[in-house]
Amino acid sequence: MNNDMISPAVKDFLLSHGYDADFEVSNIAGAGSGRKYYRIASGDRSCVLQVSASVDDDFKRFVDYSVAFKDFGLPVPSVYFVDEESASVLQEDLGAHNVLDEVRPSGQGKSGNVRILYPVIIDALIKWQEVSRSLFSARSDLWLRRFDFAALKWETDYFTEHYLMGHKGITEIPESVRNCYSMLALTVDAQPKVLMHRDFQSQNIMVKPDSDIAFVDYQGARRGSMFYDLASLLWDPYVGLSLTEIQDFFEYWRTSFRETKTYTKEDAWEAFIHASLQRVMQAMGAYCKLSKVNGIQKFEQYIEPGKAQLRVLFGEFKKIAKVTSPEVFEFMEKALA
Repeated sequence: MNNDMISPAVKDFLLSHGYDADFEVSNIAGAGSGRKYYRIASGDRSCVLQVSASVDDDFKRFVDYSVAFKDFGLPVPSVYFVDEESASVLQEDLGAHNVLDEVRPSGQGKSGNVRILYPVIIDALIKWQEVSRSLFSARSDLWLRRFDFAALKWETDYFTEHYLMGHKGITEIPESVRNCYSMLALTVDAQPKVLMHRDFQSQNIMVKPDSDIAFVDYQGARRGSMFYDLASLLWDPYVGLSLTEIQDFFEYWRTSFRETKTYTKEDAWEAFIHASLQRVMQAMGAYCKLSKVNGIQKFEQYIEPGKAQLRVLFGEFKKIAKVTSPEVFEFMEKALA
């Protein structure tokens, strides 16, 4: 995109706020959402332009939630200007590096700063979660937008459709497996609920130039399991933390977040594993759909890491499962081979 392609309303705002007429526009890599991002720079000024395909519900929620979350002191970008005619949002430039860039620079192996960076991210997540009660009191729409059984069951149906059937070619799913997925959704739905980001993974967490943490892509926020966002962070196939690292960071969160005090250490880990299974199965369904149905090939590279994470997760689930048919584990072992 060049500056001639930017909407007149956005351009007028920039020119009236100190940007030169020949400001520079550069592409910022997007993910699987269809939204496009551009960095606009002029001298020592810069901002990010988000352009959506239309002014849909996600567009409106992003703008609305940005203002609300900022008012509650949460680490999100400031919104400077909204042009609905061009489905554009001018927002704060949080810098060029997300967490994935920091922990796997240039796609290489994990860097040594994982142990330094992740506690900082978890502290920011706890702040996000602890504001839930006051935010829900002020914003009943967010309280009512619940990540419930139907939403959770949709995730495993999505995994079934796009990974088990679409990717692996499995046409017959045993009733015991479908029942296990339903019980999993019921279990996670019963967990204590907080403000949930819904896609809290390494590419949606920015590391600002001053090393502060900020969250993006939160238009899916709602009231959901307090374990879900942590599961998204720690089992993120983009990063590939080891089980030891996951256990250590989980303990850091558990001992720092006061809402976990009603759980024993063992019960908290069990609840976390349940939420983690939900999350990683959803992610696997997404990688398969985005790569095979939508034709976004870059997501194919994450299918094998996702399978590896699911194998570890089902190993942990097998240790704690109380009334699960052996057929479920036999089926999943074959499906994840």
